Amino acid sequence: MSDPITPLTPQQTEQAEARAAKEGYLHRALVGLDQFANVLTGGKPDETISSRSARAAEQGKTWGKAVSRFLNFFQSDHGPKAQAGDAERAETVENLEDESGDLK
Repeated sequence: MSDPITPLTPQQTEQAEARAAKEGYLHRALVGLDQFANVLTGGKPDETISSRSARAAEQGKTWGKAVSRFLNFFQSDHGPKAQAGDAERAETVENLEDESGDLK
């Protein structure tokens, strides 16, 4: 069976990050629910189930491979694209906090 995770090229990563930077309200709300569900199942805060699954697949975990293959039916390279989106959202928040001047 083929590997469920195909790393993105730098250009694909840039495109996925740009898409995440322009997410509308509904998509952001759904991402928040996804992150909440991820935490309830033992994942890290601010990470989506898709990103966690992709990382687990990269580590050879059966459950990560299964979830990643399932998600690839809906969007090719879903896991790596989700990882790029999570990274973009995290960078956006980090920049907001840095610009606030409240952190020294």
